[in-house]
Amino acid sequence: MGATLPLTGTAAVSGQGLQAGIKIAVDELNSRGGINGRKVNAIILDDGFTPDRVVTNVRRLVSQEKVYAIVAPAGSQGLPGTWQFLAQNKTPMWGPISPADPKQSEVYLLSATRASQDQVAIDYFAKKGAKRLGVIRQDNDLGVSAKLALDTQMPKHPDMQVVANETTQTGSTEVSSAVNNVMAQKPDAVLLAEDNTSSALILKQLRAQGFTGPVFADQGAAGTGGPSTVKPAGAAAEGFLGGMQSDTVSTDNPAVEHWRSLAQKYQGDQGTSGFSLQTYSYVMAFAELVKRMGDDVSYANFTRTAEGLASNPIKLGSIPDIQCGPLPTGHTCARQAGIAKYTGGKWVVEQPFMAPEGSGT
Repeated sequence: MGATLPLTGTAAVSGQGLQAGIKIAVDELNSRGGINGRKVNAIILDDGFTPDRVVTNVRRLVSQEKVYAIVAPAGSQGLPGTWQFLAQNKTPMWGPISPADPKQSEVYLLSATRASQDQVAIDYFAKKGAKRLGVIRQDNDLGVSAKLALDTQMPKHPDMQVVANETTQTGSTEVSSAVNNVMAQKPDAVLLAEDNTSSALILKQLRAQGFTGPVFADQGAAGTGGPSTVKPAGAAAEGFLGGMQSDTVSTDNPAVEHWRSLAQKYQGDQGTSGFSLQTYSYVMAFAELVKRMGDDVSYANFTRTAEGLASNPIKLGSIPDIQCGPLPTGHTCARQAGIAKYTGGKWVVEQPFMAPEGSGT
């Protein structure tokens, strides 16, 4: 199996966590004899958080490294550029981190998209009585996902309105103008669609200007369960809300505690981060799927087995149940998201997994 991850660049902290989870899972699988007696080899390439390198890496993994599947890759901005190539080669992509659903037979999403997490946050703000919502989003796929969430979910909460909708440039540390414009509109809550670095800077500036309301970012941007955003934000991170695609913070969840016992022994950076749990869970779900396939590891059987999960889901406990089904919508295999809060120097569950209001899931 192969993956492309941002091991360097502005998203390196999250990339290191994602890498850790893959390695921890592969080591555990191989210590148990692999999958149906086959050892697992993970080839992980660095893309530096650059969309073009994401595409190049996927092509290399399939064409040169001859991987069976792309598992738990990151790069929501670059991965869509690989969809056509994957279709041509019939190579599965299992559990990409946070892209929009391409409704493509080769691609399986295992957790709530950024848009779904933002929708859950909008519902949460409404339940907390927020009337005036400020939005700060990057001019990339993160911002596009936030716009989709706003367009979908805001009509369901007519008592709440977007009073400021600011855009920042990808890779830029200049966020003061956006923060000033949002603060001028006196919001009750703020939704961020930014990377880790920008989210930390925005948190600092919001708190410095006296904003005490809730601030939310999806799991990737918030680094939920880990330090990638809250550490550079310092004291400004108190009360910060992060989306949960996986149960990154529980201390009474046996599946999470099993991962944590392995992650604490990991010889590398970010082993115990939320990103690590996420990719660990995705690899273990991949292993369960391949195990169910038996001796027939053809891509046709991969599709049949995966699309049969709607009636026989993969239940890991650390992430929502994986219930893939047939296209056009069945490859979004989990739509529930939770919310965690950073308080007193640690992440705690604020709201358990649930689907966006009105989604029928």
